[in-house]
Amino acid sequence: MQRVLFYRDFRRFTGGHLKVWHYFNHVRSSPAHTAHVAFTRESVWDESNPWGDARDAVVEQSARFDPDVLFLAGLDWHRVRPSARRRPPTPVINLVQHVRHAEPDDPRYRFLHHRAVRICVSGEVASAIEATGRVNGPVFTIPNGLDLDELPAPSSLAARDIDLLVVATKRPEQGAEMLPRLERTGRRVRLLGDPVPRRELLMWMNRARVTLFLPRHTEGFYLPALEGMALGTVVVCPDCVGNRSYCLPGINALRPAYTDADVLDQVEAAVALPPDEAERLVAAGSATAEEHRLGVERARFLEVLNDLPRLWGHPSRSS
Repeated sequence: MQRVLFYRDFRRFTGGHLKVWHYFNHVRSSPAHTAHVAFTRESVWDESNPWGDARDAVVEQSARFDPDVLFLAGLDWHRVRPSARRRPPTPVINLVQHVRHAEPDDPRYRFLHHRAVRICVSGEVASAIEATGRVNGPVFTIPNGLDLDELPAPSSLAARDIDLLVVATKRPEQGAEMLPRLERTGRRVRLLGDPVPRRELLMWMNRARVTLFLPRHTEGFYLPALEGMALGTVVVCPDCVGNRSYCLPGINALRPAYTDADVLDQVEAAVALPPDEAERLVAAGSATAEEHRLGVERARFLEVLNDLPRLWGHPSRSS
């Protein structure tokens, strides 16, 4: 059995932690591997921490633990000694979740030249890091998967009691500024500006006919918009780079340019959609969510994990 060690600094629940949790469980599903995780002392163990039900896999003293594979994401590279970063004694899998890894002023940029088998959550992320010319090792694109079984059953459009939901937890000021321009007499509008527990966010999306998502201007994938498709709300999500592969304008969503004017115009168009057009977008969005089932992500990752001994012997490859 090959032992795979993850690292986490869990201060609050984020989409990045959720995806690492998914990959942790992908490893646990492998008959040839075991998953282990080391947390920082500052990590929080509240009900939002998904590893609360996996405490038996927690490594208390990682310095004394000898893994066969390291799984790193984000700033986890800091947990590895500089000498081991330069010459990794064990194979490294690096999950890359954002296009900002390719930006020279981002702290993650300097890790690109360290040897690793990299898994990017979207083609846009893969293209961004490869364009730097700094990547050392194979690069694979595995689009983010969604655990549809943990989502509530989608409500019908007719049963939804909110006309427009604005998810602005990443851009609360922009959401607050847009709200007066989105409110109309008789229109039921709800703004989420402060972070809320994930279950609550899913509940609000399941009640909304139309959901406007306000991600950061650049994202690696932006999973909430895909969750919105799975829950049957009409998705309006501006172009944030990482959503281009699955937010297809006029097919399964509306994807305005990230300007206030275009976003507001597209929201009004979404709210005014005839029922048959709204149902068409929702059906296409549901099909897109099905294509991104977590099992697809798991199968593709396990192919990489099982092929790791061979991949580690090759300095470069993209897929």
